[in-house]
Amino acid sequence: MLRLNRIHEQPLSAAERARAARIRLTHAERVKARLAAMLPDGTAVAIVLPDRQRGSTLRDGTVLAGDSGALVIVEAAPEPVTRVSAATPLLLRAVYHLANRHVPTQLASDHLLIERDPVLEHMLVTLGAGIEHLELPFDPEPGAYAHAHGGPGHRQADNADPESASIGEQLSIAAHARRESR
Repeated sequence: MLRLNRIHEQPLSAAERARAARIRLTHAERVKARLAAMLPDGTAVAIVLPDRQRGSTLRDGTVLAGDSGALVIVEAAPEPVTRVSAATPLLLRAVYHLANRHVPTQLASDHLLIERDPVLEHMLVTLGAGIEHLELPFDPEPGAYAHAHGGPGHRQADNADPESASIGEQLSIAAHARRESR
């Protein structure tokens, strides 16, 4: 069994990326600090992250490492999701109501993705949003306080890369920049 016990923080070289195994995990699996899984080649994997990394979501592209030198790249697995779309004011209203319920939500410029939930879907349709059932990788926003302990993906407003940041991070970066310019 391959034991993966830490998040590899350094960028991978092309050679490391080529030899690294890949594992597809659902969102529910990517929030666990301890997980038994299987690589596509049938190798059993134990993901056992230390306490300081508990509560961190393994993002799509996170690299896990083991004491054996093994590197495994995490991929968000396709799973049942609901695509929510609406005109901008309605979409913002939908975001408000989902956030108020602490619903894991993936943001895009013209739609949202949430895990399928008939009650939430009914609420969103009542608000005027359109919904569509799809099978896609689900990688929701980590939330405003997800990096409070300096975990993986931690960004500081002064050294953040707005181009590669998630939409939520881009908004936060812009807000920090405005605050600092006052």
